[in-house]
Amino acid sequence: MSITNTKLNQIVEQLEPEVFPLSEYLTTHPEIGGEEKESSAYIAHFLEKYGYTVEMDYCGLSYAFRAYKPSDKPRIALMCEYDALPEIGHACGHSLSCGISVLSALAISKCFPELPYEIDLIGTPGEENIGGKVTLAENGGFDRYQYAIMGHIFSSNVPQWRILACNDLYITITGKGTHASATPWEGHSALNAAQLFMHGIDLMRVQYKPFMQMHGIIEEGGVTPNVIPDRVVLNYYPRAASMEDLETLVENTLRLLKGVTYGTNTEYTAMQRFDTYAELHYGKTAVHTLMDIFKDLGMEAEEVPYPSGASDAGNVDLVIPAFHLGIKGSDSFVDIHTVEFEKLMYGERAKQTLRDGAKVIANFLYQTATQPELMEQIILDWKKYRKKE
Repeated sequence: MSITNTKLNQIVEQLEPEVFPLSEYLTTHPEIGGEEKESSAYIAHFLEKYGYTVEMDYCGLSYAFRAYKPSDKPRIALMCEYDALPEIGHACGHSLSCGISVLSALAISKCFPELPYEIDLIGTPGEENIGGKVTLAENGGFDRYQYAIMGHIFSSNVPQWRILACNDLYITITGKGTHASATPWEGHSALNAAQLFMHGIDLMRVQYKPFMQMHGIIEEGGVTPNVIPDRVVLNYYPRAASMEDLETLVENTLRLLKGVTYGTNTEYTAMQRFDTYAELHYGKTAVHTLMDIFKDLGMEAEEVPYPSGASDAGNVDLVIPAFHLGIKGSDSFVDIHTVEFEKLMYGERAKQTLRDGAKVIANFLYQTATQPELMEQIILDWKKYRKKE
């Protein structure tokens, strides 16, 4: 017995030729995060033609938007990304990802106008740099929704990405410079302190919990070999499986830094320059439902066995359940953020990706909106994980 809706799948097929030009425009007019003026305006104008009211600069964030139809019904959010990468354009796949969200919303609206939920589209700029979803989540942009969902283009179908919580540590160690040969005893080497700190990080790894990570670089390490460095700058990214583990990792790292600098008679400052990205919860009810939808549509899918990377979608998940699917956009593996991946945004293969992704998401929207017990369990799974009961 089929669990996906045949009529809905047919309407996705019918509407794809109307929506693909939207993705095509984004692909051929790439704008990097924080500069999506034309992209957001084009999407807004497109949605207005389909009866949406569009609120620009949503929640005070430039080039964000909320597209909705006035109603008292409860709401579900479809997230749209449309920022590109410098020089290689939409090698991130966001042009097709945005199209998938739009096509999903239009298909549901046309097929089931009396659905007990409204499907809004939320434009989320700057995923690749500023993390626009963090700002939107903090400013209440997702508070009114039951859950949020989107699909990202990869080389495989995935029901939910496992991502890590992540932030940054920008560390400056200062000492006392002096001539390395004439008067070395007068100096306090910031580089020696940095070396001890980095070695300490390596030693601590054996006691890390699973999926705790610390990776970093030396941005400044001295000026010339015959001067003891009085300033070293380290740039690190801590990651962990949860926000709680991330906090523990950072605390332990700062404790090490404090001890190392005390022992080397140096000083330090440590600052976080970027927003903390949260992890995504891995709700089994939603994942199993999505796997069944992939299977019913004849699309091979796989669960990701362990978490890696980070995304601002995790911060939406702090507020409501958030789902970040992987949609297969190639017939063989092609690494994302490459010139080769950007080429997958064109032509018949891109149109197939658009249809495939929209069918999966539209059917998930339909099932959750028409099965109250399913929606209830998905939200309950999330509440248990986020300890919101």
